[in-house]
Amino acid sequence: MHWSWLLIFWLIAWSLSEGLFPEYQPQWDERQRWIAGAVSSLLFFVSVLFHELAHTFVALHYKMRVPSITLFVFGGVSQIANEMRNPKQEFLIAVAGPLSSWVLAGAFGALWVVFRAESVSAVFGYLGLINFALGTFNLLPGFPLDGGRMFRSIVWGRVHDLTRATRIASTVGQGIAWLMIAVGIAWMVFVNWSGLWYVLIGLFLKNSSENAYAQVLLDRALRDLRVRDLMRSVPEPVAETWSLQRMVDERVLGRAERVLFVEDLGQVSGLITVADLTKVPRAEWEMTTVRAAMVPSVRVITVTSGASALEAMRLMQEHDVHQLPVIDDERLVGLLTRGDVMSRLELNSLVGNLAAGVGDMESGGQ
Repeated sequence: MHWSWLLIFWLIAWSLSEGLFPEYQPQWDERQRWIAGAVSSLLFFVSVLFHELAHTFVALHYKMRVPSITLFVFGGVSQIANEMRNPKQEFLIAVAGPLSSWVLAGAFGALWVVFRAESVSAVFGYLGLINFALGTFNLLPGFPLDGGRMFRSIVWGRVHDLTRATRIASTVGQGIAWLMIAVGIAWMVFVNWSGLWYVLIGLFLKNSSENAYAQVLLDRALRDLRVRDLMRSVPEPVAETWSLQRMVDERVLGRAERVLFVEDLGQVSGLITVADLTKVPRAEWEMTTVRAAMVPSVRVITVTSGASALEAMRLMQEHDVHQLPVIDDERLVGLLTRGDVMSRLELNSLVGNLAAGVGDMESGGQ
C-alpha cells in the first residue's frame, strides 16, 4: 500500500459519511454514518484489489511474473514483469480488469435489490455504482489504462510493431489526459472545485502514458544485451575490520568508489555503498567498522553474467537497489550498476542519432 492510499481512504469515508449517507439514510447518527463510510471505503479498495487480481491471474495463466500489486491514491496497479508476447495476450490481460469490476457491480447490485428495504442497502448501492464506474473509466483508450492497453493490442495486431503501437497508444492517452485537464479546469472555473480531481487524474494519466512509452523503449534497447556486456570488473574489496573513516579516505574520496565489496578471511562477506555510509553519523565513522554498516552477503540481490540486462534492471527496480553483484558458479565475477546501464543507453542513443544523421546526409547527397 502506497501512503497515498490512506489519504483517499479517508476522503472517500468522509465524502460518504458527510455527503451521500445523510441524504439517503437520514435516520443514521454521525457514528453510524462514519462506520458505514469507513466500511464502504475499505470494500471499495477490496474491489480495486479484485480488479488488479483479475489482471494478475490472467498474466499468471500465461506464465508471467507479477512481483507486486500496489494500491495508491488513483486506484491500483499490477506490476507485470514480462513483456507481452502477442496482441491477444495483452488484450485478454487488459480486459480482465473491467470485466471483474462489472462482475462486482452486478453482485453488489443484486445485494442492493435483496436488501433494498434495509439501511445497509445504501452501502451496497454505492459499491455497485462505483465498481461500474471503475470498470467503465478503465475502458477509456488512454494508455496505460486498461482501455489504452486494449487499444494498443488492436493497433499492435494491425501494424505488427509493439514500439509503434505503444507510441500511437501513448499519443492517444496523452490527448485524453489533456482533455481531462481542460475539462477539470473549466469545471473549477464555472462550477466548483471538484474539477480539481479531473485535473489530477489527467496529470497522472499524462505522466503514466509518457513513462509507459519510455519503458517500452528501454525494454527494446536492453532486450538483446547481457549482463556481461555491461558489468564492470570486480573492485578490490575492503576488510570488515576497516573503520568507515579509513574506507572513506582511501576508497570513496581516494578512488571515487561508491560501491565496495567487503571481505573476511578472503571470502566476500557483504556489500557497502555510499548510501549505507550516510546512515551512520559522521562523528561515529572513526569508531564504526565496515562490518557494522555493510549489507551481509545473504541479503544481497545477485545476478548471473548470462542474464539479460533488462531482467537485471527490473531486479534493481523491484528491490530498489542501485547495483547487483554478478555471480557465476558461486564466484564473484563483476558488478552491474544502474549507472552502467544508463551510460550504455546514452551511448546507444548518441550512436543512433549520429547514424541517422549520416543516413540523412547520404540520402540528401544521392
